[in-house]
Amino acid sequence: MTTQTTPSTPAVAIMQLVHKIDHGLDYIYRIFGYICGTLLLLLGIYITYQVIMRKLGGPVLGNQELIGGYILAFAGTWAFSYSLRTGSHVRIDVLLPLFSRIHPYMRSAADWLALGSVGFFGLITAIKTWEEVAESRCIRTNQAGECEPALANTYLIGNFLPELWMFQLIVAIGFTMLAFTSFQWMLSMIVRGLLEIWHKSSGGDVAELAPVSEIAQEGGSAV
Repeated sequence: MTTQTTPSTPAVAIMQLVHKIDHGLDYIYRIFGYICGTLLLLLGIYITYQVIMRKLGGPVLGNQELIGGYILAFAGTWAFSYSLRTGSHVRIDVLLPLFSRIHPYMRSAADWLALGSVGFFGLITAIKTWEEVAESRCIRTNQAGECEPALANTYLIGNFLPELWMFQLIVAIGFTMLAFTSFQWMLSMIVRGLLEIWHKSSGGDVAELAPVSEIAQEGGSAV
């Protein structure tokens, strides 16, 4: 039987809310990560089938380059947030060992600089991509005064000629998610630090600021 404890200070209640938001966002990122990973796996199987059938003279599907590009545009950008949060991205630290020798806080400063750079890159790319989406939706105006969208130069399926903004929109959303993840992560760390200072000044224990699941596990192990 589990008992629900009442937060001792307002800082604990706010910290629990921050943990819930972070865990909820991580759950969403994980879903997108699994979806994108599955699509990349299926794309690899699809390309392997195409190559083998071409060698054996068997039936092949058309527009494999176009379909592969669209899948990469979705899976490659919508999984950025998952990779960033789980540390699955490639990070090259050249000066980090030197920074650590100079001062312990230099490593934290380098981490913040790296995270802020990722957010800035995602934000700038998202803004430019959204501008491309708006431009592609109305590339010119016909005689009736209606906007005509930019069309792709290759048919996707049958006689369906897709509009470019549809796929640019996918990339724009992906980079928007990356920028949001970076800045939300930085904001969450700032709020956690301030709440820890507030809780300590109120005479509280730092262990109370841990997620509820961790506190429950510690309580169960103690019993």
